[in-house]
Amino acid sequence: MAVFANTYLLQTKQPVFDAKSMLWPVHMWQVYTNSPKGRKLNVFEKTILQLFKVSDKRSLSHDDIGKWLGLESDMVSYIIAAQLIPNGWLTEKGKITESALKMLDEKPSENLTTAYVFQCAITKQWLPRVCFDLNEIYSNNVSGNPRFKFKRESDYESRPFVINTKNVNVQPPREQDLKSIAIDYQEAIYVAQNTRDNDEWKPQQSSFDKLTLVDSSHEAVYLTVWGDTQTSFEWTLYDPFGVSTKSTWMKELFKHGCKANKGLGQMAVSELGSVDANMSYEEACASFAETAKFDLLVKYPNTDKITGLTDVLFEMVEAHKRITHERNTSQKIPHNSAKAKLIVSCGQVLEVICEHLLKEYELTDSHRLPKPHTKNGTEIISHLIVEATNMSVDMLAESTRVQPSRVYSAAIGKNSSLRAQLVAIFISMATHREHPMKFLLDDETYFKDFYSLTFLRDDCAHKKPPAVSLDTANNAVDLIQTFVTKLFNGI
Repeated sequence: MAVFANTYLLQTKQPVFDAKSMLWPVHMWQVYTNSPKGRKLNVFEKTILQLFKVSDKRSLSHDDIGKWLGLESDMVSYIIAAQLIPNGWLTEKGKITESALKMLDEKPSENLTTAYVFQCAITKQWLPRVCFDLNEIYSNNVSGNPRFKFKRESDYESRPFVINTKNVNVQPPREQDLKSIAIDYQEAIYVAQNTRDNDEWKPQQSSFDKLTLVDSSHEAVYLTVWGDTQTSFEWTLYDPFGVSTKSTWMKELFKHGCKANKGLGQMAVSELGSVDANMSYEEACASFAETAKFDLLVKYPNTDKITGLTDVLFEMVEAHKRITHERNTSQKIPHNSAKAKLIVSCGQVLEVICEHLLKEYELTDSHRLPKPHTKNGTEIISHLIVEATNMSVDMLAESTRVQPSRVYSAAIGKNSSLRAQLVAIFISMATHREHPMKFLLDDETYFKDFYSLTFLRDDCAHKKPPAVSLDTANNAVDLIQTFVTKLFNGI
């Protein structure tokens, strides 16, 4: 088969030490964006305001707006409460203001920016990303399988798995395709801004009205995609553009790709380990998942009652097993990246649990929480925590080391940081006096160790994590095991 492309893109560096690289075939189109000058309305805010404008005196429910825009009602409520009303674009009674009307009536700027969109050449799916800067890399091998030196300080050459496919039946994106790409991309940027620190990622451009195709011509390119099989019963895929970390959409694209491309499917199964080579990728994952679920339920009964908990606990347990095995068999200190990844896995267990608790034990008066433009946000959440708990002064100081406006996102079930989730849970205890996580407040030493782990988790998620000792890694796992046990005793 002829080589699909001779152009290779690397839009994000290797996310974790164990990640393997693949060259994914995509079709690339050039687009341009018209960016508004002096405006701060994103696509969601603008559309919601337009709906209020045309509705006149008729009432609009957040549920209806959500259905029209393809958003959840809670997200609509958040945009209105946290952005439109505080910025003076909408009144408390749902009336659009004069300043908002002027912004809506302004003609789009002619300030154009070039960007790129991509279509998977295997499945024909559009990637939910917009790229403004291409980072082309060049193979050290002029013939045969491409080789790359991804790290300047190392002489090691990486040989990515090359996914070949036929370059046929290529159609340019329709207007609706471009609209969907823009919405998905802007929502991903919004999530990243609310969940990731600026030193974890490079903030991306997202303020534009629409995407417009430059012309119908396209270029076939290989996009570097990263994945690993070290801590899960299936492949873990990462966002090839670095906006998010572990990528749900890339994982789904990988599954579809394994079905449609025999070579990819065979490679995916072989990397999972000791399984029947005749199994499909999905069959192999299901087999591993069943075994993992049984093993975890023996050690952690009832974990299947919380959606997603089995997966993240499995990841933590497997990462800890590998570190312990390497230490015991080779007498070598495991690589720091493996220990840092274990710490991140511990944090993911807490995030899944906190998200579940905020649904089951809802914070009913979330309107009292500070919004992005609220003054004295820390004082407000401190007051609400004191009202709800008997937390000591030192514990209160620890728990309020968080961006106050993120607590609202956590309370309504939107993407937010772990410590914002914890604050929302503490405040919800005013309503739920028998909250299953109240045990966390009973032991101040455990509480401080718990919070130290949340901060260490953030540090370990960075591209250059701090040195993590073996004792620290072991203590983190012990802390999570204690947390899970006590939690289910309360539930």
